[in-house]
Amino acid sequence: MKYRTSMSQFGHFLLCRFRWTFPALCLVPGLLQAAPAGLRGSLGIHDPSTVIKCDDRYYVFGTHGGIYSKSSADKQYWVTGPSVFTTAPSWTTAYTGTSGLDGFWAPEVIYFNGLYHLYYAVSSFGTNKSAIGLATSPTLDPTDPSYLWTDQGLVISSSPSVTYNCIDPSITFDTTNGLWMSFGSFFSGIKLIQLDPVTGLRISPSSTIYSIANDTAVMGNPIEASYLYQHGSYYYLFVNWGNCCAGINSTYNIRVGRSTNVTGPYLDRNGNNMLFSNGTLFLKTTGKYIGPGQIGIFEENGSDYFGYHYYDANVNGAPTFDFEPLYWTPDNWPAFTNDWSAVYRFQFDGRDDNNEYYGLLQNGASVFNDPLLGDVLVLNGANQYVNLPGGAANARTLVAVFDWNGGSPWQRVFDFGRGTNTGYAFLTPQAASGNLRFAITSSNSGGEQILEGSGPAPTGAWTQVAVTTDGARGILYVNGVPVATNTSMTLTLPDIAPTRTWFGRSQYATDPYFNGEIGSIRLFGRALSPDEIVAPVPSITAPLTGSAYQPGDTVSFAGNATDFADNPLTTAALTWTVEFHDTGATNVILGPVTGSGSGSFAIPASGEEATNGFHRIVLVATDTLGRTATNFMDINPGAANWTAFYPFDNEAVDANGFFNGTLINGATTPADAIRGPVLNLSGASQYVGLPSGIGAMRTFSAWVKWGGGNAWQRIFDFGVNNTNYAMLTAKASNGKLRFEITPNGSTETRDLDSPSPLPTNVWTHVAVTLDGRQAILFINGQAVAVNASVNLLPSDVAGSANYLGDSQFSADPYFNGQVDSVQISSQTLPLEQITASSIGIVGNAGLLTLNWPAWTNGLVLASATGLGQGGAWTLVTSSPSATNGINFLTVAPTNSQTFFRLQLP
Repeated sequence: MKYRTSMSQFGHFLLCRFRWTFPALCLVPGLLQAAPAGLRGSLGIHDPSTVIKCDDRYYVFGTHGGIYSKSSADKQYWVTGPSVFTTAPSWTTAYTGTSGLDGFWAPEVIYFNGLYHLYYAVSSFGTNKSAIGLATSPTLDPTDPSYLWTDQGLVISSSPSVTYNCIDPSITFDTTNGLWMSFGSFFSGIKLIQLDPVTGLRISPSSTIYSIANDTAVMGNPIEASYLYQHGSYYYLFVNWGNCCAGINSTYNIRVGRSTNVTGPYLDRNGNNMLFSNGTLFLKTTGKYIGPGQIGIFEENGSDYFGYHYYDANVNGAPTFDFEPLYWTPDNWPAFTNDWSAVYRFQFDGRDDNNEYYGLLQNGASVFNDPLLGDVLVLNGANQYVNLPGGAANARTLVAVFDWNGGSPWQRVFDFGRGTNTGYAFLTPQAASGNLRFAITSSNSGGEQILEGSGPAPTGAWTQVAVTTDGARGILYVNGVPVATNTSMTLTLPDIAPTRTWFGRSQYATDPYFNGEIGSIRLFGRALSPDEIVAPVPSITAPLTGSAYQPGDTVSFAGNATDFADNPLTTAALTWTVEFHDTGATNVILGPVTGSGSGSFAIPASGEEATNGFHRIVLVATDTLGRTATNFMDINPGAANWTAFYPFDNEAVDANGFFNGTLINGATTPADAIRGPVLNLSGASQYVGLPSGIGAMRTFSAWVKWGGGNAWQRIFDFGVNNTNYAMLTAKASNGKLRFEITPNGSTETRDLDSPSPLPTNVWTHVAVTLDGRQAILFINGQAVAVNASVNLLPSDVAGSANYLGDSQFSADPYFNGQVDSVQISSQTLPLEQITASSIGIVGNAGLLTLNWPAWTNGLVLASATGLGQGGAWTLVTSSPSATNGINFLTVAPTNSQTFFRLQLP
């Protein structure tokens, strides 16, 4: 027999020990909207146009390639479309200097007079020998027979003989149906001309050129990417300050002003004229969002959204499209916050509880169950650390709870930087001065701005240390008390945009690694207030991120809280409320309920609440001093969640009853001495076929014993054909285990490689999870690789060709080896639930041998004679033996049922 249990049961046992914090969405009062889902698909774009709708699709256009296009049916999943130009209009070569198509920049699109008017710039970098042209088409749908872009020629041009630069067009109508275009880049700033509302061209060759914004405060006059938008009684002018096109070195930030007249003057929120280096900050670098720019506003059904590009710090600064809700303040200023946090509680590994910046444990760094705080990170002071994506470093508040073992100075709790000469920020428990120190520099040690405590961090005691920076001052806190302030600390981490982002390791190779334990590290995109530094921390642990509900469902929730220093609070500190949010209204459907760590509520079987809007689960924590903090999670109606499990003790039947597979061409399920019944594939023609619904998976995990052989053998391959698939291969062309997904063949492939080859002829546990923002690869229970550019889900490429052991490519070899305990889920399962499927039981000569991975990260084996509320779990005290990374324990069978699980001690 083989041990197995439903994931819902196992989750009930384990989830109460795990804590997540989900980022709150800051809303303008009176506006109710669920936290937006991340965009997926083909998001690479620079200088995006305003999003525009044609028929039932949304379109956006971008720089280069003859003006690239992308489209979406739902504003979430975007696909690549055709370019506007396949050959350059002859007149443009005088400005681009080539017949190529990469000199076509910064398009804008607007619909009037029965045509879509696309304005574009042609130029070469760094000059003002530039022009703006116009192309028109009756439709944006390339499948429509009438689809055809016709170039209408020049609108306006510039040359070294003038002080402006004709790029970055933006088009708007005024309240009297006059048509206007703003444009400009560097030189003398942003200009405005009137257009002919019939032709779309300049109203006359010598019409007035208005100056409406400039930035002379910074060398080089970095102002460009203007955007005009009429809202209410005002015209709003958005511009970009700073430099673009440099990846993570880009300094773009978006400023705004407004005027009651389209020709200006445009004043910022303080009443200052934008002609004189003024403008209210709207959006700047934070987190992974480097250098946001090129805004465009789209309105639909009374709601406003804005598109823009940013340089993704998690993907080496790749230009990326984003599309977000836009709000308006009561005094009619545009408002948006991409405020964020990353929370590392080291529950089994280095994941960010907010699912954006996953950390990887390095060189044997491990998680240990501390009797006071629960799971903590243990670093040995020799070579262990945690590696984070670069975007996590662009924070303005950093909070760490740690227990330092002492030792040499210059150990790092964290160090985020680019090396020793190009900027860094660090926290050391003891500098050479003997004191706790935070330092930040954009150059080297000679340029450090410092916050220094009055002594070293304590040893052998849990201590909370926090740092806030807001560009005007820095504050250092120890256990919630400010101990140092530096009003000359003008730098923040986004000014550095670190690429080497570590817990426990220094930018300086000769500095020692951190020796001690870290309970948690929390990073915030803004500078927290003193009250927020000492506020409790409520965490919602269930339902899982991305969970959906259907009419008639019962939704269970759970959570817990700690004080500001990670000390657990009792359930008496918790208060729950559940709200139903629908268009313009909020109804409380449960609570407030105090004194419980979990609960549930019912979704009606029919009606508005069953299928529309969303539900918000709100948790308020109150500490022993009466300080409070609030967290919430939004869940939406959607498809039912499922987890399929294949133990192969009944051929390829799904033990959970969702998606039964079929053994093809003689595939067998023999008994393995370690795993019991397993799937055996010969490498010739054998595989398992699975139904089409399995392609909606977000988690795949399995025990694999690979027999070796040629590259491109598939552990699984789910999709449509060889241009639309998601697959896991035991060996890619580089010899590594690889996950790969693509919606459009090799041009849009996202890969995720393991750091080392998959072992042969040894049982190895492999898993991959996706959430639409990133893919994570696990080997033997440890996250070993993260790719933050995998903004796809297998459901985006789902089809009827779904295999274990076979490929979409007919020339690829079949899998050669054995597979067991395949778990496939529609949810992005956390590591503990992936681990839950890993216990095996094999009977032999009147004895039972249990096996489970030796890499279970602090989990221990426990047993019980029954399940449910009265079930009492007892730790199994016998010590297992370990072989090839698998624990083995032989027990004598009893005459009564016995259940086993892995749990925290």
